[in-house]
Amino acid sequence: MATTLPARLTTADGEIVPVLLADLSPTGVLLVTDRRFGEALPPAVGATAWLEFFLDEVEVAGAAIRVRACKLRGRFQLEIGCSFVDLSDGARTAIRSKVAAARIARRR
Repeated sequence: MATTLPARLTTADGEIVPVLLADLSPTGVLLVTDRRFGEALPPAVGATAWLEFFLDEVEVAGAAIRVRACKLRGRFQLEIGCSFVDLSDGARTAIRSKVAAARIARRR
């Protein structure tokens, strides 16, 4: 599901980086950030980090993610493709519901 949600990424070194969720699914996310926001950017493929964001009334806090790909977009923007390693059942259910609703809305 394409989206534009603000989020906070915490690296293994404890660095906090502001990111936007550009795409969200029950299995992973596409994050977009400015590579100048953090010393740890771009993260290494395979690195683990933690993600926090709000999806309407659901707070997703401390979801472990694994970096699957990084790509520079333009001069400073960085796309980071990640898969969820540890996501609560409630958060996964909320994401599934939002993705399903978005698909239904597109068909109309």
